[in-house]
Amino acid sequence: MEIRDMGSKDYPEIDRLMKELHELHVKGRPDLYTELEHPYSKEEVEKIVDDPETIAIVSQEEGKVTGLCIGTLRKKSGMVEMRTLYLDDLVVDKDYRGKGIASQLYREMEERGRKAGAKRLDLMVWEFNERARRFYENQGMRPQRYIYEKEL
Repeated sequence: MEIRDMGSKDYPEIDRLMKELHELHVKGRPDLYTELEHPYSKEEVEKIVDDPETIAIVSQEEGKVTGLCIGTLRKKSGMVEMRTLYLDDLVVDKDYRGKGIASQLYREMEERGRKAGAKRLDLMVWEFNERARRFYENQGMRPQRYIYEKEL
């Protein structure tokens, strides 16, 4: 398995993986998420790939993209001026899960964030996504805050 920079040419595979991730959110929170044909347009992926403040990587095995990870470098975390890497998306093809690919993508993202001057890594996980919460806790992350909601 290899990890490399994401490219615009990867759009069909990125689209396929992002549909898997989006569908998880549609099932977990149908009150907030709707079905989308394309979670990211080709133009949005091109902007991600070209943005110097975005780190976008893919895992690849035998020429097939098996996972992706996208993070955005920010100048602030909360209210303190501090370079932060915000993890926007991490997904592994359902046929390749359980092989350590997510952990490798996560570690590569951490390393690239450090090299870019980030002092911390932040992300958000929905309450329903227990598997993701366990994964990130196993990577050494801990809850930072709680966001509450109530339907009116």
